Amino acid sequence: MTIESNAFSSGSAPTALAPLRAEVLRSLWKLRRDSYAQAHLYEDARIRVHRSLTWLAVSESRSVSEQDTKLIELWASAGALFGRWSALLGAPLAEREATASFARQVIQWDRDGIMPKVLAGLRAAASMMWNDPYLTQALGMATTHTDVKRQAEMPSDDAGFLAGLLERIGLTVHQLTLGAASYGGNQNRVAVDRSVVALCELVPAFLHVITEHGYVDDWGSLCSPPRE
Repeated sequence: MTIESNAFSSGSAPTALAPLRAEVLRSLWKLRRDSYAQAHLYEDARIRVHRSLTWLAVSESRSVSEQDTKLIELWASAGALFGRWSALLGAPLAEREATASFARQVIQWDRDGIMPKVLAGLRAAASMMWNDPYLTQALGMATTHTDVKRQAEMPSDDAGFLAGLLERIGLTVHQLTLGAASYGGNQNRVAVDRSVVALCELVPAFLHVITEHGYVDDWGSLCSPPRE
């Protein structure tokens, strides 16, 4: 049994849905993308989807022994969609704000009921991430037992749950990118594996929602627009 199928829960994949691979998502998007490119429509959305697909595609080639690399690539694929520039700050919007805004927006544009199914499957086992001592401390929660219990409860609404899940995955990613863990180390192995499982489900779902319906919306200014 692969890590992807048992890192969240024992003996079963997190959802009954089979996530679409990058190649399939790209082919579904291609005709629409090409017609909009010729008309110079939805250019920021097209750039976001293109960047996200490149990272998703390379992540799919990783072996079980490359989970750390796969997690970083999946997070880059997600970040291509949720990252946004703040003109007021003159810097990227804080990740916590960006992911929360993105969570609300992607659920709003889900016309096919994709996200509730994916999130329901992840929710069943995500309590382990909400109760992870490292993540609880890193999120800056209060030290009293009562406050930690209150703040660590999973939100009942899908947007709140998705935002909290992305926040916890982001903390795990940053532990790797800041060199706060060894590559392939045992200390954070469970957190990494859980994050990979979640993103393998979430990123294709995000792309599916955006390419089918959400491309018409404003997903915020790009943090790094392409050069002319």
